[in-house]
Amino acid sequence: MKVYPSISLILLAAAMIGCSSSVVREEQEAGRMLGTARVLLASKEYNAARDTIFSLRSLHPTALQARRAAILTLDSVELMETRDSLAAYEEQLQAERETFKQMLPRENGETNEAYYEQQRLVYQMEQHYDELCAKVKFYLRKIDIDQTEQ
Repeated sequence: MKVYPSISLILLAAAMIGCSSSVVREEQEAGRMLGTARVLLASKEYNAARDTIFSLRSLHPTALQARRAAILTLDSVELMETRDSLAAYEEQLQAERETFKQMLPRENGETNEAYYEQQRLVYQMEQHYDELCAKVKFYLRKIDIDQTEQ
């Protein structure tokens, strides 16, 4: 009867060694995918970086360290993409504001549809601009919190 406990201990030890090596392998593969996502982020290929992170999450569910780092990388993708959108949108907004400034409302009470349409357009663009600014602030705070938790 003493033979069985030693065999089961040997099998248990072998299983644990096999599990730990598969976890290490998972982390390595996920780490490579994370590195690819970071390269894509650096080259401003935001959709490809996002897709790589989502693939990492589905392909390597046990690579916890890489998944934690991927959260920060995904937040960085969102932040950088929003900042780029904000910069481009700001130029468009300035151009529409200038167009609106050059238009004059009619003083005699006549309706000036083009003036009011431009006014609505500028207002809507300003609303969207504010939303983009709020999104940037959100991701800056989220990254800060995520970094302190790690």
